[in-house]
Amino acid sequence: MAYIGQSGRSIDRRYKEHIRYIKHNNPQSAYAMHILQNRHEYGPAKDTLQLFKACSKGTRMSCWENLYMQTFPNHGILITEQQINKFNPLYNTVN
Repeated sequence: MAYIGQSGRSIDRRYKEHIRYIKHNNPQSAYAMHILQNRHEYGPAKDTLQLFKACSKGTRMSCWENLYMQTFPNHGILITEQQINKFNPLYNTVN
């Protein structure tokens, strides 16, 4: 399964934040909640993270995140906590 997120911080720093949320049972992250609620194990950043698109934080990054969140459910790999019920037809052309 996949978790889609964006961050203006480095990917390693964001990963460490998610792990801290898991260890402290903090619901601030959909990724952490998924791990906790489903009792999944999590691995090291080098084995579990992939940077899809590097860009400046802001509207552009939000558009990229939305694109991935719209297309991943079509492949059945987005975690349940991030499932989108309303799909934007503009993204149909990239599937």
